[in-house]
Amino acid sequence: MAPPTVEEHTTVLRFLIHNGYRSTAETFKREAASFLDYTNSTQPSINEEQLTQDLARLTVGRTPELEEGDENYFNTPCFSFDSIHHDNILAAIIVPDDSGTLISSSTNKTVVVSPNILLGNKDLSIPPRSYKHHTAPVLSIDTHPLYPNVMLTTSMDGTIALVNTSEPLDVLDPESSGLLQQFKDHTKYVVRGIFSPEHGKYIATASYDKYVCIYDSDPDSADQVRIATTTNASNGSLPKYTLIKKLGPFVGNVETICFLEPDVLVVGVRDDNYLHYIHLPDFSREKYNMNANGDNWVSFSPAWISASPDRRFLLCSTDHESGRIILFGAHQSRQVQNYYDSPSDNKFTTRRHAWHSSGKYFYTVGGDDNNVRVVETKTGIVAEALKSHKKMIKSISVVPKQGVVTAGFDHLVNVWSTPLLHSATKDAAR
Repeated sequence: MAPPTVEEHTTVLRFLIHNGYRSTAETFKREAASFLDYTNSTQPSINEEQLTQDLARLTVGRTPELEEGDENYFNTPCFSFDSIHHDNILAAIIVPDDSGTLISSSTNKTVVVSPNILLGNKDLSIPPRSYKHHTAPVLSIDTHPLYPNVMLTTSMDGTIALVNTSEPLDVLDPESSGLLQQFKDHTKYVVRGIFSPEHGKYIATASYDKYVCIYDSDPDSADQVRIATTTNASNGSLPKYTLIKKLGPFVGNVETICFLEPDVLVVGVRDDNYLHYIHLPDFSREKYNMNANGDNWVSFSPAWISASPDRRFLLCSTDHESGRIILFGAHQSRQVQNYYDSPSDNKFTTRRHAWHSSGKYFYTVGGDDNNVRVVETKTGIVAEALKSHKKMIKSISVVPKQGVVTAGFDHLVNVWSTPLLHSATKDAAR
């Protein structure tokens, strides 16, 4: 296929100007300067059919390496929980094992672990457990890839907690019940805390103090982690972590982090047009400019980044009012695809995404309508809009074998699956 033409780029610019997307138009002008004919770009007449054709060529022509969608994604409402929290919910995840456990947090500073809730909570001897290891709201939750009972939480109070959720809950002492370790190495909000994939050797945390902290499991614990790959992980001693590096200060608040590989961390920073790749354990660095034309103009900041399931790409939700999401090649500045979904001038909207395990789709939130959109990765087409929330969605995550979980300011936690998985879940609950 021939590369997109000047006329096609110019048609898109005319559309943006005609419909009042001035900020987006200015960004488009900078990034596509060599492809634009400014003599015709401000004409108000728009041929909608021609515009559709031009947009299609601009999209499809740039994504030959991506797979076509197959309409196989999570879109069946499975559960909706309205009584776990009575406050705004900030984070929710499904534990990626067969326990059917949901973990969630809200602005009331607590974390609630709900065992078996996705299996109908058949075992009533395991009621929900409420933990309060932080003195401020909990912003993120993760679980160890080998020890699903080891929970990692981060808070607005600047602290990080590691908790053994399999221990009996001490209702008289929720501040220390099950607490394995607590870290106080940040001075402001810790917006994200994650285990490295596969073995969980590292923990990485991101904070508004402009630093990233890296923790490593101690040698004895690391040996247990390696043993656990061939034995029952729950029978091994639980890992312990030590701070090994504090990276920063970066130029702005660290907004988002993800592991591209078990030993490669990617960092996204506010007011910074670069994505930073950190190689562990030697802490060597690469950085890649997010601007297609290579300049240092900052027109957006990364709000959320994640690696594709095959680790060939990095998806970046930005804070731009156009709803811009960029798909980068891994270890590259190359923009494989751009998506413009859910435009909003609400500066407080939360822009998040999560990959479907096939990599053919991803889920995105951040629009004013509070819907979850299923986007086909190759074309950028919204395959479906999932309508389930009445207020802002603050959290979205995917577990390949179970579905999508969303939560937000309407105090709801919703789970989406496929008809087949939903049927199997109901059978297991009987």
